[in-house]
Amino acid sequence: MTTPVQTWGTLGNLVPEQKEFGAETAAYLESYEVYDLFAHLLRQVIVERPENPIKFFQECLKEHSKLCICVMGPPGVNRSKYCQQLAADYKLKHVHVGKLLRARKELKDVISTGELVADDVVIDLVKDELRKAKHTGWVLDGFPRTKVQAQSLAAASKELGTSLDSVLMLHGSEDLARQNFAAKVEGEMDSEKRDVVEMHLQQYKRHVLTISEFFKNSVRRIEVQGGESEQESVYKTICSNLHYRGFSNAPLRMHRICVLGPCASGRTTQCSLLSRRLGVVHVDLATLLREKQAGCQFEEVPPDFVGDEEACALIGARLRQTDCVRKGWVLDGFPRTRAQAEFLRQAHLWPSRVIQLQVADAVVETRASSRRVDPVTGIAYYTNPNSVAITQQLVQCPHDQPEKVRERVASFAENIQQVSESWKRVFSSVLADGQPEDVAAGLLERVSNPLQSEVVQDPNSGL
Repeated sequence: MTTPVQTWGTLGNLVPEQKEFGAETAAYLESYEVYDLFAHLLRQVIVERPENPIKFFQECLKEHSKLCICVMGPPGVNRSKYCQQLAADYKLKHVHVGKLLRARKELKDVISTGELVADDVVIDLVKDELRKAKHTGWVLDGFPRTKVQAQSLAAASKELGTSLDSVLMLHGSEDLARQNFAAKVEGEMDSEKRDVVEMHLQQYKRHVLTISEFFKNSVRRIEVQGGESEQESVYKTICSNLHYRGFSNAPLRMHRICVLGPCASGRTTQCSLLSRRLGVVHVDLATLLREKQAGCQFEEVPPDFVGDEEACALIGARLRQTDCVRKGWVLDGFPRTRAQAEFLRQAHLWPSRVIQLQVADAVVETRASSRRVDPVTGIAYYTNPNSVAITQQLVQCPHDQPEKVRERVASFAENIQQVSESWKRVFSSVLADGQPEDVAAGLLERVSNPLQSEVVQDPNSGL
């Protein structure tokens, strides 16, 4: 999409009044998510093809967004239980494909062996259900199970007048799947029933890779742990991955988050946790540098000492890749300088949140002094790993020496004020001296709480 402020060079060719107008216009459009709104309306009108587009747009803006979700996962991960809860909480139709198939008597023999029902039968059955749920939204439970079914779901948008908002893939261990699936089997678990369980697992494993590849730029993977106590946490993660705005009928943009902090602030750990919780792409400048410098033991120059031009080129290229565009992203330690912050603005890569991790200098020095890096994988350790072989090959990076750490902390402190000024509308901070889970809760709160410009779009807010 062409924007008023597209590149660094564009502004250089404008007179001061034009620059100011362009900057103000871009700020307004981003602050009130106008680009996202028009992209949403464009997608809806293409899907629906109404005879009166203007009236259609008016109705779209009045109605709350309808969610269309598909949830996949192996047997035994409580997929249907989560889907049922989603349907109740978000007022969606629960399309339980397994239950629909089991209701067909002619399919009983095929299902009892653990084999998959023919694609054309399943596809026709699902399409009929989705037509009924066109105006309510739906959660598709256990579909697609093959690549052919995935292709049919993608192609059905025009035919059914709907579009897929979220693709979630639950992932659990095979032992968990066997245990939970066996618990649902009636009677004693004999060898024949074990064979059925194994057939279900093998069928899933056979097709899951091709389905994942088909949805590679949009699928969000969610780890499922065993135990009743974990189910509430898993469900919260599922809801976070939906990117649904409950307080407004405006479409919710993908998360675009910058997490900033000095070296050894726990920044990468927190970005990784946010990435899993929200289903966004974790973009780490250090990782991009390692990929570029293939063959180096570890980064010879830490990311905070990389020049603005190189850093911006790497980050810009990564954020424009399809998975970042569709899923959203969390930027690890970028922008570090005013120039990098301005780059995001001019490249139309505006973050929705910029969050600083506040850590005492003494804590940073203590953490950095204990950090060791595996020269083979580039993974950093703050305590010795379980593997003796890995422990013996760990090294301390030169830039983790105390005097270098103090230089890096001073450099961060010098630049963070300018970065915060550049993004003050979306800037906030979180204390990060505590335990990782407490810091993660603070970060998630900053991301989840709506900004004033987001709340004002709620027609019932009274603002």
